[in-house]
Amino acid sequence: MRAVNDNATINTVTEADHLTVQLPLQVIGLSSVYAATLSLLQRRFPTVLPDHLWAEVAGGVVLSLAPVALAARRLGHLDWRRYEELVWRSFVAAGIPIILWQLGENILRQHATEEYLRRPRRSTIDYADDTTPLANRTGGRESRADPHSGRGGSAHPAGPEYAG
Repeated sequence: MRAVNDNATINTVTEADHLTVQLPLQVIGLSSVYAATLSLLQRRFPTVLPDHLWAEVAGGVVLSLAPVALAARRLGHLDWRRYEELVWRSFVAAGIPIILWQLGENILRQHATEEYLRRPRRSTIDYADDTTPLANRTGGRESRADPHSGRGGSAHPAGPEYAG
């Protein structure tokens, strides 16, 4: 509430108060787009991530600080306490979509791991009586045909009579 004159007061929102809500919402929007873009890039180019994680972090920091710096320059009269508060709000706002994205990625990796562990596997006992050379085994496929060579089976004869 601000006093317009001695007799009347009206509800007005100052520019600095408006930044308390508007700026973090803008940063959340930018950060959400950033997280979606990074997710798309990581799915399309999975080998880039380990070598370019520094660029993702640097981009996130710039994304957090640039809107606050632009708003401070536009207003021109923010004191350092207010500026610091806006920086912290911006970092928290930028972090929320990134954290949610990474939690989602973690859940997807967990499901993929559980699915992999549920797959039926052949035990070593299944291979004990198999006389097919190891290089010619197809690893659990029902057919012994090699799809790349066009042959109907192994070039090496298999069976107990050929075991050496």
